[in-house]
Amino acid sequence: MFLSNNLKESRYRAVRQQMAERSLDVLIARGSSAVRGDGAAFRFLTDFPNINIPLVLVFFRDEDKPPVMLVESRFQAMRAKKYSWIQDIKLSNQFLQSLLEVLKEKRLDHSTIGIDGLDKIPFLWVQRMEESFPNLKIAEFGPALKKLRATVDGEETRLVKKSAALVDLAFTEGIKRIKPGKTEWEIVAYIDFVLKSHGVEKSFNIISQGPKVDAYPPSGRKIAKKGMVFVEITACYGGYWTQLARAVSLGKPDKDLVRLHEVSVRAIKEAIKYLKPGFRVAKPMSVMEEYVKRSGLDCTPVYGHIVGLDMVEDRPSPKNETEIVPGMVFIVHPWPVLGESSLLWGETHLTTDHGNLRLNRVGDELIVL
Repeated sequence: MFLSNNLKESRYRAVRQQMAERSLDVLIARGSSAVRGDGAAFRFLTDFPNINIPLVLVFFRDEDKPPVMLVESRFQAMRAKKYSWIQDIKLSNQFLQSLLEVLKEKRLDHSTIGIDGLDKIPFLWVQRMEESFPNLKIAEFGPALKKLRATVDGEETRLVKKSAALVDLAFTEGIKRIKPGKTEWEIVAYIDFVLKSHGVEKSFNIISQGPKVDAYPPSGRKIAKKGMVFVEITACYGGYWTQLARAVSLGKPDKDLVRLHEVSVRAIKEAIKYLKPGFRVAKPMSVMEEYVKRSGLDCTPVYGHIVGLDMVEDRPSPKNETEIVPGMVFIVHPWPVLGESSLLWGETHLTTDHGNLRLNRVGDELIVL
């Protein structure tokens, strides 16, 4: 739908090579919302923006066997046939039974099957496959798939940048609606309208009011005349997630908010000096945490996301020893705490050969409305 056949072939070669190294004959990936490990591999192999129904992809190491997608409705079948990379699409209202039939049809009763996350597939499915095919072997393949989709390049980078630009637009337009008497529903609904009207598939937008960031989906609570309003805008465009976390002040900001803002901005600037190849993820996150603490503030240990086709591919932290390579997408947001006040502030960065590129163009200033 968004990506070329050339990229499809490149991905398929890489996946088949990993399957060959692990002696896997077939791969099973379930696809849903691509949030927190649910469906990112499915999207990686189909380029199909599924809608929260866990479809099933059966992918073969043998390139002469086209992948098979199991779908629940004719609407999904028509859409997948037209817009996904998969052409062999089967309607099913019993995915497990249909999966067993595909395995039998393809004569895979003595094969080794890789699963995109053994912790995500229903135990009953594994049990029934083993009962139906006693000579079948089942192996974990999720980490290998996660590593393959860990970086972006070319066409993928274009989609990530577009995602970030739309997040910026939604923030810039959305804060115009932050006025006393308006409800949180109205503000977030407009932010989502901006995103969806420009092609965003999915979004995750939260809001809070008051001196402490306690963000959650919006409610009917009305915006106060004074104080801080925090918004976190997260959007998926073309399959790729980006995020912006910002706060605005209604009226003159209090001294605690000013201090939290100053420390947040500076902590990010210190951290991203090390957000580049040659370091592990732990280094910039440790630098950011240490700066906040040296400034006399406490630090809530949620420092962002490593994103891609999943909204949380991984969590950056001072304990994450993953090597930083070009093409990784980071959301970096310190969460300093000062007394009864706190602030979550950050944006999306793309690592390059020699450093990183900030994707969100919204400035670092604390906006006063």
